[in-house]
Amino acid sequence: MKLLPLGESLSEWKINATTPYWIQDCRVTPIFTTTCNLWLYGNLDLLRMPMSFAPSIFDSVHTYETRLNAIEKEAEAIAFLGRILVCGFHDHWHQRAAVVPLRWGAPRIVVMPGGFHFHLGKDLRQEPFRMARLWRYEWDPKTDLAVSRRAPDKLPTYSNHDPALDRLIRGIAHESIPGLPFACHQASFLF
Repeated sequence: MKLLPLGESLSEWKINATTPYWIQDCRVTPIFTTTCNLWLYGNLDLLRMPMSFAPSIFDSVHTYETRLNAIEKEAEAIAFLGRILVCGFHDHWHQRAAVVPLRWGAPRIVVMPGGFHFHLGKDLRQEPFRMARLWRYEWDPKTDLAVSRRAPDKLPTYSNHDPALDRLIRGIAHESIPGLPFACHQASFLF
């Protein structure tokens, strides 16, 4: 895996996937992975743990309150089983799931619709949406992992329905994004 720190060209930065210090660099500054064209910021160790997403997020059959309760129960089950929740926050369904790990002190992988500086602030320390700030004062790159297709200074897509983000969430949870350092837990899915 070739990684490119923010502000450096590929010719200046050569790193081996077996070199352990790139994990620390990702917790300090966003890193662009040239193998899968994603920006990463935070705890890359989460990609090596069993992951799941709350499937009710993508379900439009249930009523509003039933769907919110189902999302919350699924996200809690994921946290209680020691799995990593992969979620977004581009609509209130995703936000409901993204808050659950904060309540229990569990890590999460958050897929962002825009650049990290837009969502996490210039210092990369604020939680990305208001409800999350009720549970945790600031973003913790040692606990969570942020993933984005957009460069850190780019604006978001401003879409409440974003199928590309939904596919990315599923792809990360199913460990099917080529180039990310997964540990291959593909045998068992929670839901």
